[in-house]
Amino acid sequence: MKTTGGEALVKSLEAHAVDTVFGIPGTHNLAAYDALINAIDIKHITARHEQGAAFMADGYARASGKEGICFCTSGPAALNAIASLGTSYADSVPVLCVISQIPTDFIGKEKGIIHECRDQLACFEPVVKWSATAKTVEEISAHVAEAFYQMRNGRPRPVVLEIPCNILDASAEVEIAEERSVETAAPTTEQIAQIAELLKQSETPIIWAGGGVNSSGASEELVKLAESLNAPVFTTVLGKGAIDDDHPLSAGTNICHPAWREFVAQSDLMLAVGSRFTQEDTDSWTFEPPATLIHVDIDDAEMGRNYGATLGVVADARETVCGVNALLASGERIANPDRSADITSARQGVLDACEAIAPIGIELVHALNAGLPEDTILVSDLTLAAYWSRRLVGVHHPRSNLYPWGFCTLGYGLSAAIGAKQAMPDRPVVCLSGDGGFLFNCQELAAAVQFELPVVLIVFNNNCYGVLKPQQDSRYGRSIGAELVNPDFLKLAESFGVTANRVDDLQELPSAIKAAVAANQVTLIEVTADIPLPIMESGMRDLHATLA
Repeated sequence: MKTTGGEALVKSLEAHAVDTVFGIPGTHNLAAYDALINAIDIKHITARHEQGAAFMADGYARASGKEGICFCTSGPAALNAIASLGTSYADSVPVLCVISQIPTDFIGKEKGIIHECRDQLACFEPVVKWSATAKTVEEISAHVAEAFYQMRNGRPRPVVLEIPCNILDASAEVEIAEERSVETAAPTTEQIAQIAELLKQSETPIIWAGGGVNSSGASEELVKLAESLNAPVFTTVLGKGAIDDDHPLSAGTNICHPAWREFVAQSDLMLAVGSRFTQEDTDSWTFEPPATLIHVDIDDAEMGRNYGATLGVVADARETVCGVNALLASGERIANPDRSADITSARQGVLDACEAIAPIGIELVHALNAGLPEDTILVSDLTLAAYWSRRLVGVHHPRSNLYPWGFCTLGYGLSAAIGAKQAMPDRPVVCLSGDGGFLFNCQELAAAVQFELPVVLIVFNNNCYGVLKPQQDSRYGRSIGAELVNPDFLKLAESFGVTANRVDDLQELPSAIKAAVAANQVTLIEVTADIPLPIMESGMRDLHATLA
C-alpha cells in the first residue's frame, strides 16, 4: 500500500513514541497535517507563532526528558523558529523541527515561488546539531530515525528535517524505519578507578553539577555520591534540581559569590559533572577551582575549552557517577569532615549580603519560596525576578527549572511553560516573565486556553525593559528605547479567557500563587512591585555574572 510523504513522516514519529507535536499548518505542509488526523496517539498543539511552537517543544523536552517536536511550513515560518532552536542548541535540548520547502524543481532558482527562501536549510546550520533534506518519500522515515539518533547520541541538541511540499504530497511504497539503538558513552574501568582514587585522597571535596546531570538522569546517583563523600554540591543554573535545594549538602547556585569563593578556596578537589564552565557560571572565567579538578562531560569538545582538568572524562554523567559509587562502596568508608554547618552559614551569608543591598529582591525570593508548591516546574523568561530566582529560589526536583540560559532569549517563558505543562500535566507549572518579554509571545495565551493547559503566568510590570534600563543608567547616566507603554494586562488576559489579578505588595504574592495553582486554570498574576537589578556588594556590578 502506498503512503504519502506526510503519512510517512507521521508514522515515523509514531514509531519513535512521539505523543505531541507543536506547530502551525501552512500551505506547504498540509499533507503532514492531514496525516496527523489519523495519528491517534499524537496530540497537536496549535501555536500562534512558530517561535512559540519551537519554544513549546523546548519546554516539553526539558520537562519530560523526551524529544520535543515542532512543525513549521516553508520560508518565513521556518525562519521564525531559528531563535528558539538557538536556545535549545545553547542549552543542550533535543528538539526536532520539521520544516517544509517549496517544490523540488524550484529550489534555488529564485523564480518567486511563495515562501521561497534562498538556501533555507543553511539558515539553520548555526543552531542545530544535524540537518537533512528528504528528496524522496522513501527517504523520509530513514531521516526521521537519523534525527532521533542524533538527538539521543552524545550531547542532546536540536535537529532539523526539511521536506519539500511535493515530497510530502507524493506517494510511494514506504518501509517505516525502526528506532536506532544508542550506546551510552560509558567511562572506562581505568577512568572510574582514577576518579575514585582522587576522591579518596581528597579531604574537602566539592561537586559542581551542570545540566548534564539532569539530562542524563544522574541526580539520584549524584546525591548518593555526595552523601558518601560529605561533599557540598553546587549547581549551575541548568543544573538546578540535580540536588534538592533543601538538602543539607546543597550549596546552591552561587558558587562565584564572594561568600562562596572563600569556601571553595578551602576545598582541595572539585568533581564537575555535566558542566561546560560557561561565562556566566564562572563569572567570566574568574572563578578559580580547587587544585584538583575532575571534569566529566559527554562532549569531548568541552575538555580543556575553558578550564584545564587534572582528569578529563568524556562520558555520560549517570554512567560515570554510578561506576564511581559502586567502586567506592566496595572499599572503606570515606570519613571526610561534615561541612553542612558551613554550607548553611555560607548560604545565609549570601542572603544577608543581598538583603543588605536590595531587600526587595530577597523579599521576592521569600515570597516565591513560600508560594510555589514543592513539585513546581518553574519556567523563567529574562526578567529581573528571574535574575533573583534562578540563583536563590528553591528547586527540589530534576527538570524543574527551565531557563533560556545560554542564548538568553527574551520571550521564552510563556511558550516553554505551555510545553512543560503538556509534558507534565499533573504538576504545577509557574512562569516568571517581565512585561517586555511577555509581549514577545503573549498571543500564546490563546493556545494555553484552547488546549486546556493551566499554566500560572506571573508578569512583573515595571513599564520598561527592566534589565536594560538600569544598565543604561549606570553606564551612561541616561536611557533610550527601554521605556514601554503597556496594555492593561488584566484586560488583555481576560480577552483570552484567562483569569487575571494584580498584586501590588509582594507579601500578597504567596497566597495569589497558591490560589492560582489550586484553581487549575490558566491564570495571569500581574505584579507591580519594583524589583531591583541584582548587584554586587560594590553596588556597581550586576549579578548577571554572579547572582545572575
